[in-house]
Amino acid sequence: MRDARGRVAAAGLRGVVLAVAVLTLATGCIWQPQTLARDEIVGTWTEGDTGTLLFKDDGTVVVTNLAVFNNDVDKVSECSGTGEWGLYPDDKEAKRLSITVCEGNPWELGGSKAHPEMRSLVGDPSYGKYQTLSRK
Repeated sequence: MRDARGRVAAAGLRGVVLAVAVLTLATGCIWQPQTLARDEIVGTWTEGDTGTLLFKDDGTVVVTNLAVFNNDVDKVSECSGTGEWGLYPDDKEAKRLSITVCEGNPWELGGSKAHPEMRSLVGDPSYGKYQTLSRK
């Protein structure tokens, strides 16, 4: 009897793990690197109160109230300004981009083609925390 209950519990646990994995993939909670072309980046990227990046097709970027974090991943200030942006290693399309204003380079490109995102590592790298922006 005890052995049967153990098998039922193990099967139930596998079912829960499978359901969580499917839900995670379906809702996009796992970072998926994407290669984006310049024209797919042009526009406004923002998320909540972490700031806004406006990428223009002439290679300029306007940064508004981009959150700045300390090593403990506490927001300590904001950065605003105008600079340049570029993709690398190839300026036609890439998985990463950089900006010449504010810190937090490089920005990794990911999400999905329908809902692209970009993220930049913040705080102590061992924490694995990112500032993530979505295209609006």
